Amino acid sequence: MNKIPYLGYDDDNYGQWDEPEDEEDRIEKLKFREQVQKDSEYKTCVLCDREVFLRRSYDKCNSCMEKLERGMEW
Repeated sequence: MNKIPYLGYDDDNYGQWDEPEDEEDRIEKLKFREQVQKDSEYKTCVLCDREVFLRRSYDKCNSCMEKLERGMEW
């Protein structure tokens, strides 16, 4: 089986995606990433007002959610 090329990248939905070492994990992560991208659209984050590429059901970007998880308040 050929190794599927995969590069880590930043995503407004889930943050940093890193390349898994295991081939099965790589394939599953790539499928999930593709589904996330299909389900995403450009919208404005309700917290920071940046235009971001989010899933239709989300209204806050990953950067803002990480800040909230660390205790930052708006």
